[in-house]
Amino acid sequence: MMFDLNARRQTFGNSRSICVPSGSEEFWDWYVSLIRCGGDYELVSVDGVAPYSPPTRQCAVWFSGGVESSYTLEQVRHLNPDLLHIEDFPLFFGEDRKIGQIHFLCAAIAASLGYATTVIGVERNDLLLANNPFSHRYVERSPAFVEAWSRYQPTHKLVSVCSHLHKEEIISWLVEHGVEITGTCDTYRGGRWCGDCYKCFEAFYSAKAVGIDLGIPLTRRAFDTYHSEYRRFVESDFTDNFNNAYQHYTRLQIMYHLRFERERDCS
Repeated sequence: MMFDLNARRQTFGNSRSICVPSGSEEFWDWYVSLIRCGGDYELVSVDGVAPYSPPTRQCAVWFSGGVESSYTLEQVRHLNPDLLHIEDFPLFFGEDRKIGQIHFLCAAIAASLGYATTVIGVERNDLLLANNPFSHRYVERSPAFVEAWSRYQPTHKLVSVCSHLHKEEIISWLVEHGVEITGTCDTYRGGRWCGDCYKCFEAFYSAKAVGIDLGIPLTRRAFDTYHSEYRRFVESDFTDNFNNAYQHYTRLQIMYHLRFERERDCS
């Protein structure tokens, strides 16, 4: 695991040479070339790197109580999975968390713990732009990464049961089946919404697009901040995309005619 994490750090750094375990070149070539958008690099194969141990546990779910993880748990509950939480692992609070997304860390930790299958809530993503270095740095939170990891570690597979669904479709399913969302807000847990963070903004408009009221008290500060960032994305001809998040709302406006209405939407 530590060797993989070091190769990941090198990928996000400036080194031309990236040391990878012998036999893993196909995965790392895919990973590095995508994140670096075809930029110059060299894979250095290293012999003798200890592999992940053979699986000793069957199934785990990374669970946060958010939209995707709540849906995921309901879909695989019959497998009696172990629940993993990022707050239980110091790795998520160190230097490795400052690059990329959490999904690589989730995959590597679960493999090192000996899980044969690890289920993670990754929604559908059709808008990873070709030859765009900025958006490619978010590839770890896409279905493409889930599939690539499973090819790399076939005895420690990473699986998403919602990679064919967009967030608003997952919310619709949860509401229809009476499943409470308890972990999406950045400020509160247990189903309470602050209405002032980006995750509340995202959940509010994902739900509004399909006619669902989640009871989020959206603040005017949140609306002004995140809506202005979205408008900047649109007005920049879809290039100024802070946190690689705002293409989601373009799709919602095209597909559902979503409207941003400050006086109506804010508490």
